[in-house]
Amino acid sequence: MPNEAIDLPAGLTTNGLLGKRYMARFIDSFILSLTFIGLLALAGAIKANGASEILFQIGIGLILWAGYGAAYESSAWQATLGKRLMGLRVYNTRGERLAPVHAAGRNLVKEGPFIVLAFLPGGNLLAVIWLGAHLAVMYRSPVYQAIHDRVARTLVAAPEETTQLGLA
Repeated sequence: MPNEAIDLPAGLTTNGLLGKRYMARFIDSFILSLTFIGLLALAGAIKANGASEILFQIGIGLILWAGYGAAYESSAWQATLGKRLMGLRVYNTRGERLAPVHAAGRNLVKEGPFIVLAFLPGGNLLAVIWLGAHLAVMYRSPVYQAIHDRVARTLVAAPEETTQLGLA
């Protein structure tokens, strides 16, 4: 993880957005969970118990979660559906939209460990520990960067004019 901090580009703010970031994550997780369950049901893989079926589920999960974030965060919206509803956007270090490859890398680092841990024995406990590490890193950052934001050198922010009007 890079040690140097990212300066917030002019015109953007992270002040007061932490609760909105959590709510955006909840909305996105709800949408993706329903989609994931639907895809597995269509594929007939819900009752899978073999290693190849578990690898299939991990693959579908990674493609769905990371692809969703990468597609939306590199779009003109610069946000997933949840972030869009909360008035948030994902930016690179210059305050610009992410390139698709950059967004994909950010989302693989963000979602990959959780998806893999979900399929391991005792993985739920490890996922909670990983989440705790994310939260600790995010709270210690002056611009609320989690581990995946630091690795990808990105930030989640809102335009100052929307927060000053109480819209973000």
